[in-house]
Amino acid sequence: QLAGVARAQRDQYFIAYRSSVLTALEDVENALVALAQERIRIGKLAASAKSYGDAARLEGTLYKAGETSLLDVLDAQRSLYSAEDSLLQSRVLLATNYIALNKALGGGWDGAVDTAKPEIVDVKTGPRLAKVAAR
Repeated sequence: QLAGVARAQRDQYFIAYRSSVLTALEDVENALVALAQERIRIGKLAASAKSYGDAARLEGTLYKAGETSLLDVLDAQRSLYSAEDSLLQSRVLLATNYIALNKALGGGWDGAVDTAKPEIVDVKTGPRLAKVAAR
């Protein structure tokens, strides 16, 4: 009877452990995909911002030569600022994605772990290792 209960608990702990590992792997994969997609997006936004910058400079030159109106210059500058804003927002998102990847990989963990003494935090999730206090 007790052996059956022990096996059932062991199986429950193993399933919880496996679920945790799979969830952690999913978090890492999601962070890597988000990072790769944002890098591609930044490349496209940087090219777009450069093109809008070239267009704004050209409009400025044409305005000085009397070939275009001030409204066209302002419109080109507005488009440039919008493209630069999108690029900056994408860079912030890239940094956020790096942080998410670091967290998914266990970054920030600086405490030692006492592997000789497992600690059960919640019987429904299985054994955990106790964090050794910094000396």
